[in-house]
Amino acid sequence: MSDLEERVADIARKFAIKNAVDYGVARSDTVINKIFLELPSAKEIGMVNVRAIVDSVVGDINSMSKDELKKEYKMYTFLEQKQRVGLPDLGWADQNTHVNTRFAPNPSGYLHIGHAKIAILCDEYSKRYKGKFFVRFEDTDPKTKRPIVAAYQSIIDDLEWLGCDIGGVFKQSERLPIYYSFAERLLKDGNAYVCLCAKEEMQENRRAGRGCRCRDADPATNIANWKRMFTDFREGEASLRLKTDMSHPNTSIRDWIMFRIIDDEHPLTGKAYRVWPLYNFASAIDDHEMGINLIIRGKEHEINGLKQAYVYDYFGWELPHIMEVGILKVEGTLAHKSDIIRAIKSGELRGWDDPRAPTVAGFRSRSMSPEAIREYVVGSGIGKNDSYLDVKKLDSINRKYLASKEHRASDSR
Repeated sequence: MSDLEERVADIARKFAIKNAVDYGVARSDTVINKIFLELPSAKEIGMVNVRAIVDSVVGDINSMSKDELKKEYKMYTFLEQKQRVGLPDLGWADQNTHVNTRFAPNPSGYLHIGHAKIAILCDEYSKRYKGKFFVRFEDTDPKTKRPIVAAYQSIIDDLEWLGCDIGGVFKQSERLPIYYSFAERLLKDGNAYVCLCAKEEMQENRRAGRGCRCRDADPATNIANWKRMFTDFREGEASLRLKTDMSHPNTSIRDWIMFRIIDDEHPLTGKAYRVWPLYNFASAIDDHEMGINLIIRGKEHEINGLKQAYVYDYFGWELPHIMEVGILKVEGTLAHKSDIIRAIKSGELRGWDDPRAPTVAGFRSRSMSPEAIREYVVGSGIGKNDSYLDVKKLDSINRKYLASKEHRASDSR
């Protein structure tokens, strides 16, 4: 099952649970509609595959008891919260609390206007509570999300243009030794293991809630196999997994992968590394190491939060506070990064900074004021509902700032 198919299954399970709790039974058609609303890219695997995944999940959910349904239902966030105007105070923080936030883009593309929402919210809270706003490039997948070298600086430039005060910049691709050291601690404590099973076998074990033959290997064997991942194992032959709850109702949480082998050359580190951490492990380690105590992220990361909690629990760390917010979307044919890339390759767009592109660089090219974007985001408040960019409203705010700048310019003459 591909990453996208697993994401479809995760969303399907969440909404099938809600459907079953609300109406006594989950229905595939209702769940499919929710999937395409929350994950438009699901269309890439085809309707036949989406329905097959949903039918399988719905069948599983409908076989659960009411008590099992209610227990899993509590793990998700479903409440439609009323949008709040402006940013609310943090109930857990006071005037003496330094709130540290992070914005963690993948440099496989340039900054989308939807990303700007998360960055601005993080920056606003770090400023309000006299903390630090960090930028962390999540660039540990040189194969499927290959970084674009120019994107690193472009993203920093865009953030500074938006008025973000960057307290530090980190690249995960340069932090591999840190991740290795924490992985080895988990191996020595028996909380992780090297899995040598074929991908299909491991997926079947996870679906069945059954530990594989590698799970009970002793720490010495696992450490030896871990070392072999750096030398003689080939891609797909071994992965490092975290021990979780194999009976967890969400199969993607069962013994999730921490590290895998990728031999592709990385644009920044070249061939220096071939054992790469996956998102949930690297993110959990970095958030703790960087002292992040407030994470603002899209609601699609809900399951990731459950996965990362296992890492925090094993190391005895305190979980950061989390605010999950709706996605700021852009209507039209260029709504997603993949659409922009295709348009650039076809010549429809001249580049990421084309005024027609919904990127921060594109908005800069169309004479948009960064103050207007910030006012729009902050004024929209915090809410879990997705929203579409109100271009007319943003343009109206922008005209106010442009008029103010023209007035100041005329006064200085």
